[in-house]
Amino acid sequence: MKEVKELESEIPEFNPETHKWDWKLKKVVELTPEELAEIARQKRKADLEKRFQPLVANNVYYQKAFGVRVKEINGEKHAIHKSDEIAQWDRDNLDDFEQKVLKLEAAKKEMDNKEEQERPMLNRKNEYRKIDEMLLEGLAEQEEGRPQKLARYMTLRRAIKERFPK
Repeated sequence: MKEVKELESEIPEFNPETHKWDWKLKKVVELTPEELAEIARQKRKADLEKRFQPLVANNVYYQKAFGVRVKEINGEKHAIHKSDEIAQWDRDNLDDFEQKVLKLEAAKKEMDNKEEQERPMLNRKNEYRKIDEMLLEGLAEQEEGRPQKLARYMTLRRAIKERFPK
């Protein structure tokens, strides 16, 4: 037991964030400031790539953020595909790449907010479409002197208004 404690005291502290094992020297050495800066840069780049990939899975957010780019070839206009444009981006320039990712995220947030605002009205319209036939039948039967179907339609309509307010 005493030998184990002696060996433990000889083992230097090893933090993989700030130290590495040097195979030539056979000991733990601290990372240089340049190596630490490169590790931080690689982490930042990986984080940006992780955030970027879902945003360009389809072209909706890309077109909202950057618009459709067109080039003219032999007098004809051709749209430039988003993947061709993205391939020209310098992803090693992290500040520029981060600005583009932020622009895409802002476009996503704006479109999501718009969808969130419009969703209740769309749900309400869809529910009305389900009972539209009942209105026509109810009006026809009311003319014949049987208002029960129209009354049922009106109760369903009120229920929809309560369930999906504007």
